[in-house]
Amino acid sequence: MLTLFAIPKGFEGQFRNIQRNAIGSWTRLKPRPEIILLGDDPGTAEAAAELGARHVPTVARNEYGTPLASSIFAAGEQHASNSLVCYINSDIILMQDFMSMVGTVDDLFRHQPFLAVGRKTSIELTSLLDFDDPGWERHLRDMVAERGHYVTYDSDFFVYRKGMFSGMPPFAIGRCFWTQWLMYDTIRRGIPMIDTTSVVTSVEPRHDYSHSHSTGGSKRLSGVEYESNRRLFRGCQYYTTVDASHVLTREGLRPRPARTHLLSLLVRLDYFIYFLLKGTLYPYSLPLIVVLRAVRSALERTRTASHALFHSDGKRPASLSPGRSQAAR
Repeated sequence: MLTLFAIPKGFEGQFRNIQRNAIGSWTRLKPRPEIILLGDDPGTAEAAAELGARHVPTVARNEYGTPLASSIFAAGEQHASNSLVCYINSDIILMQDFMSMVGTVDDLFRHQPFLAVGRKTSIELTSLLDFDDPGWERHLRDMVAERGHYVTYDSDFFVYRKGMFSGMPPFAIGRCFWTQWLMYDTIRRGIPMIDTTSVVTSVEPRHDYSHSHSTGGSKRLSGVEYESNRRLFRGCQYYTTVDASHVLTREGLRPRPARTHLLSLLVRLDYFIYFLLKGTLYPYSLPLIVVLRAVRSALERTRTASHALFHSDGKRPASLSPGRSQAAR
């Protein structure tokens, strides 16, 4: 039915448990998707063998050793046994609602191209999940309800039909702009893009970006790979899940709500300021970054508290539910 493909980082340090949790969750999906792990970073071959995934070690890289997104997608499609495929970041934990969504969208757009995306929920999770516990999904959902929040309007998974992105530029993976190109190219060509956030809880354990030396880690955006990706993206629109043509809800498929047009402008403005402060103006923008973070945090706490009070019914706060529509990055 579906092939998942991903390119893990080395199974070392913080990413050992994070990636084992993510890939382990994929093996519990029903029906179980085909899983392809790409690349030859330390531990990838061993994880593939242990978890029953296929391993494809060779992908094209740039002169800095970073895999190219175009090669990742080409290799994933080439080795996939199914026409329906999904690129997913190797730190994203999935649950059964993901496969339900895939089945629904596949039925709705049978024999037609589409792109299904969704926002991720971030939580603190450093230990390995106990997949032998039949209640592991329920325990994870409780964790998300108690302390999870959205950190971006981007997507960490992309469900589509083979051949849809054959013209992808050679973006360096993980160096900004390449996921926005996927959404921009979909919208530009008039292909339906479905935001599945309200029906899919995709979970990312929090981690730092110390591995991303070429963009300054989590502190700034810089470096030759970041600049190269930005040049490749020039002339494109910075689209996110907010710009989806359709929204999948528990009641069914809906056209994009009119109110999201304004939200789209605000989100793009937010990202523009983000790239400006952490890229062009850095380090002179540091005092402003500190102030804006404090203001954003205060606004988020206020909004969460008021939302929870308004929706209080003895259950989990509505603002922390998987269907929540906004949150700070």
